[in-house]
Amino acid sequence: MKTFQVLSFLTFLLLLSCATSSVEDFVVGDNFIKDRTGIVMIDTLTLTTSTVKYDSVISNSSGRLLVGTNYNEFSGYKSSNSFFQMEFSDAITDTEFVYDSLCLVLNYDKYYFGDTTVNQTISIHRLSEEMELDSTTNYLYTTSNFSYDANPIGTLTFKPQPNSNEEISIRLSDKLGARFTKMIQDENDSLTTQSLFLEVFNGLVIQSEQNVKGAAIGFGTTTASSSESSGETVATEGNSPEFRLYYHLSPNPDDKSDLYYTFSFISSGIYFNQISGNPEGSLTEGISESGNELSSKLTGNAVVVQSGIQFFAKLNIPHVDNLLWMGENSAFVSATLRLFPEKGTYSNSADLPDSLYIYTADRKNQVTGQVFAPGSTSEYVYVTKTIVKEVEETVYYEVDLSTFVANELSEDLVTTRSIMIGYNSTVAKKTADHVIFGGSNSGKYKPVMNVYYYHN
Repeated sequence: MKTFQVLSFLTFLLLLSCATSSVEDFVVGDNFIKDRTGIVMIDTLTLTTSTVKYDSVISNSSGRLLVGTNYNEFSGYKSSNSFFQMEFSDAITDTEFVYDSLCLVLNYDKYYFGDTTVNQTISIHRLSEEMELDSTTNYLYTTSNFSYDANPIGTLTFKPQPNSNEEISIRLSDKLGARFTKMIQDENDSLTTQSLFLEVFNGLVIQSEQNVKGAAIGFGTTTASSSESSGETVATEGNSPEFRLYYHLSPNPDDKSDLYYTFSFISSGIYFNQISGNPEGSLTEGISESGNELSSKLTGNAVVVQSGIQFFAKLNIPHVDNLLWMGENSAFVSATLRLFPEKGTYSNSADLPDSLYIYTADRKNQVTGQVFAPGSTSEYVYVTKTIVKEVEETVYYEVDLSTFVANELSEDLVTTRSIMIGYNSTVAKKTADHVIFGGSNSGKYKPVMNVYYYHN
């Protein structure tokens, strides 16, 4: 059975603050509360907060090429490189042509995070080995790597315009262009057979410039397709990467029309984002050396939730067991948690995520599952954003922790479970966002947990 310290309980009672609220505000069974006179609210439960770093995120087939580098004072620099494969996707109609240039064309997918007014440089490199999924897990991760030629086949310095519809075109090596030209003119089988082409050309990596206080930028991976609607074929324009081998026909060198052969991104192939960081000088410097966890007391009384290089906000409720001492005529009703993003750590509240995931974790910070909604074994709760615009805008995130607290109170032994708040892996593998919340000692930004008890 659980054991309790009487002294701790007396201290708990001294710190107790109460308020009454109509029981009609709560969803309870008809037989649960007979005397509908009121509810006791406890808002002085001790919370401890820390930041936990996870080493890697599943990253293959991310749905976006994430390129660029950004910075925040909490976790430092985050840089993303993108690895992917290409194939020759055109029909050879002319072999008597003169080569002009070879370009890699990228299209924005509207995502960005960071400062887009800063110039950034990207470089394009050929892979020197074949990409394969991990033989054990059948995945690739944000920490995965494949060797590539140190000498780039193209570079570009640009100021990102993620909301524009303009293409980015990067001039590539004429040596590679000449090789592709010969393959087209020879109608080489290595060109027209995808598996053979991947043996000749393993793929590419777009490498980002390091330690730049710029932005992470998203580029599209959607390939063109067509579908039938009401008997008509409707074409869908893709925004995935392309090689364009520009040429002109001989003997008409004055023909200025854009003629090119296309090499396309393989959406069904292997591609992933490799995301790395440099925490030097940031508040989380040294987190790896401390067991991948730092108390908010060591990080400026704040905790960070971050995608890409994944950080979770961890919360413990060390004295939750004291709620069992409320008395024989008391019954637990519900619990809610609020977290407050620190002002000055975001430019616009609309840019903060609408919701975050919440998980349970064991004493080793291993995630054990999501938190269920009250009365459900299939529906999960999420940490959702609320913006209150009065005299001064207030932003907070709230989640119903009733199921978690009820489970803690029902355990026979003292539990060591904590809750983790962060981005899920689907988002984490293709973004570089962050939210900085106040920690347990951050004054008006500290998290608040309200526990509601029926008390007769």
